[in-house]
Amino acid sequence: MVLLKINETYWLYEGEEYLSPMLKGGGYFPTPVICYRFEDHIGLRAFVGAGRPMTDFWGINPDIVDRLRRDEHLLESEPPLD
Repeated sequence: MVLLKINETYWLYEGEEYLSPMLKGGGYFPTPVICYRFEDHIGLRAFVGAGRPMTDFWGINPDIVDRLRRDEHLLESEPPLD
């Protein structure tokens, strides 16, 4: 699973099939959940592609991300360079 982050706004980028268990905090979802941090929307748009609308991605409540962090199921990092 991969999340994208700007400030305290999060989107699910990959792993929609595991969304429900991740949100509920029960059942199987692959861990760690990777969270790519972006400084600004320019970097985010470069990563996802300018033609792909952000409405394609599920918004994730920051409280869910805080729970993942507390449960040590979150790996926060810079996005990979391509």
